[in-house]
Amino acid sequence: MAWADVTACYRALMDDAPGAAPLESRWRDFADAVAGTRRTPPGHLRLVLESLDRMGPCRAPEEIVILDHGCGGGRTLLYLLALGYRQIHGVDLGGPIERLNAVAMAAGLTPPRFFAHDGTRLPLPDASVDLIFSQQVLEHVADRVVEAYYAEEGRVLTAGGVAVHQVPHRLVPYDSHTRTWFLHYFPPGPRRVAYRWLGRDPDYVESMLHLRWPSYHRAQMRRHVGGTRDLTLRRLREVRDFDTAGGPVYDGPRRLRRLLEQAIDLPVAGRWLGAVLRNFVMIDSVSVKE
Repeated sequence: MAWADVTACYRALMDDAPGAAPLESRWRDFADAVAGTRRTPPGHLRLVLESLDRMGPCRAPEEIVILDHGCGGGRTLLYLLALGYRQIHGVDLGGPIERLNAVAMAAGLTPPRFFAHDGTRLPLPDASVDLIFSQQVLEHVADRVVEAYYAEEGRVLTAGGVAVHQVPHRLVPYDSHTRTWFLHYFPPGPRRVAYRWLGRDPDYVESMLHLRWPSYHRAQMRRHVGGTRDLTLRRLREVRDFDTAGGPVYDGPRRLRRLLEQAIDLPVAGRWLGAVLRNFVMIDSVSVKE
């Protein structure tokens, strides 16, 4: 099985068209597809799974409480559920919340496990979550609630709990949301003109895209959670199987990514190039609650 099979089964799960197979049957198909990827998981899930595996020797999977802080369509949480992590929770400003709760029920959980969220207080008690993760979510969190986003993670994490984040930021030259180069480097006026010229709605872009400096993310995680490790360079060195059916999800320019890989592989110079170039790609970070 490959990630493409998981994706196909996920789409079948989320299809509520009349005459479709029973939801329980589609859930079993999804779980079978997930089981086929466990030994070689896609790159965008490896850091989350690695963090869960570190908890594994002391905790059974069904005991570990997980929060997807901006779950979107819920595919990652359902993937974890299929692996046996049954204490899952997801929040999102939108997304198919009712459908996801129906799938969770078909998988044997007691809903609700997915919640509509206003971006402020999480619907979970203090010190109740072992692992929080977000995957390309923080660039969509508005300035008025971004401080609460970080503070709430600190509130709900247990002592020793882990927060895993993948964060696009202001220094990344290519923005995959608008599929443009460097425009987010510009001041607001010229940036809006350029978006309009390219056929993008500048009001929409400015409302949904909030790219911040990478130092801001690191500082907030240290302040509200605790010690933070930047594992971006490790991802660049280890996650490279983009051209395989089971490879990681990647929506950036692959040719440029290959050049970056070649640069950091250079003897001697690669070490220094990696230290610089990691500041211009999406952050991978792991923080531990103190």
